Amino acid sequence: MRSTVLVAVAGATLSVGVAGFSLAQTTARAPARSTILPGQWEYDYKIGMIPVSNETKCLKPADAEQFSRGICTKRYRCDYTTNVVKDGKIQLKGTWTDKKDRVSPVTADGTYSPEAFKMDIHIKTISGMPLAGSLTAKRLSAECAPEQKKAEEKAGETAAR
Repeated sequence: MRSTVLVAVAGATLSVGVAGFSLAQTTARAPARSTILPGQWEYDYKIGMIPVSNETKCLKPADAEQFSRGICTKRYRCDYTTNVVKDGKIQLKGTWTDKKDRVSPVTADGTYSPEAFKMDIHIKTISGMPLAGSLTAKRLSAECAPEQKKAEEKAGETAAR
């Protein structure tokens, strides 16, 4: 039971795929920088060496622009004291705060190009347990799949309510 809960927490923690990995939740506001391109992307998540999930996401231009502001899941408020997304390198250090105001320190290091990125993510859970994982993503096409685009738009409308 406990390991199932840990995997669920870790999966939620590392379910960070730009639209699902909701970059829009970060509180630091940096100027827009050229980083990744919009389009259809595929994400692979791992905790340690164990694959956790794989998904595709439709990234709109605003999602791609948001990439430079740092990673964050939809369930957290993310504050970064270090937020470097420049010259193909990513370095983040800060905290994620849940809806109950519980704080977890997080760091992420990685690399990016316009059509791919990889990040190693380290977080300490609210109970103090360290977790390490990775996120690897690649752009599949410049255009989003029509059904994916509609699903992403519908999810955005629901979240806005």
